[in-house]
Amino acid sequence: MQPSPAIPSREDNPCPSPITVWQQLLTYLLEKHYGLTLNDTPFCEENVIQEHIDAGVTLVNAVNFLVEKYELVRIDRNCFNWQEQSPFLTAVDILRARRATGLLKA
Repeated sequence: MQPSPAIPSREDNPCPSPITVWQQLLTYLLEKHYGLTLNDTPFCEENVIQEHIDAGVTLVNAVNFLVEKYELVRIDRNCFNWQEQSPFLTAVDILRARRATGLLKA
């Protein structure tokens, strides 16, 4: 009889807190799409992130509110497109950010 491989305990691979996840994703999204840092926004404060989480606000809605409020322009798109491009983030942008930050395993 062969021994079964050890199953990693939860302590070996801890799940990041929701605040940590938001910080990682916000850092990536703001830099890549708008050229901002987390410190350029109210989200540099953990309590602001926690308030959004507690209120049930999604990450994409939180960022898009900032985009609308401050009329942010995306820097990650080709300007030479005949169609007007939306400055807002989509669910696809969030998924790409999760993959890029290692929060979504392929």
